[in-house]
Amino acid sequence: MKNALDILRSHLQALDRLVQMANPNAAQLQAQFLATQQHFQHQVLPLGDAYPLGQPALTEMNRTLRLLAMDVAFLQAARQPITAQRRQQQLGEKLAQLLGFCDVLDTAIKSAISEE
Repeated sequence: MKNALDILRSHLQALDRLVQMANPNAAQLQAQFLATQQHFQHQVLPLGDAYPLGQPALTEMNRTLRLLAMDVAFLQAARQPITAQRRQQQLGEKLAQLLGFCDVLDTAIKSAISEE
């Protein structure tokens, strides 16, 4: 059974696959981003209450997701191919950061569980 963090990783990876496409579908990109954001807000963010060591990672993830929302909007508004390419690269970098934060959070949770 997948836990909330594994599901978030799956959402992020799906979003990354969309971003890597030559011409990502704006509606699909927006829908996948919203699903990712909602899962984070409702399932992952509350983990900070149970695992305080993970709070810094959650704070950074929340901040990066807000920045990602702006990048998604900017990509959708891009009219020039070079601008769209740049936006896609920025999205990819933020998604890589978020996946790294998932690893940090996973380590903090496992550490807290092993101390119990």
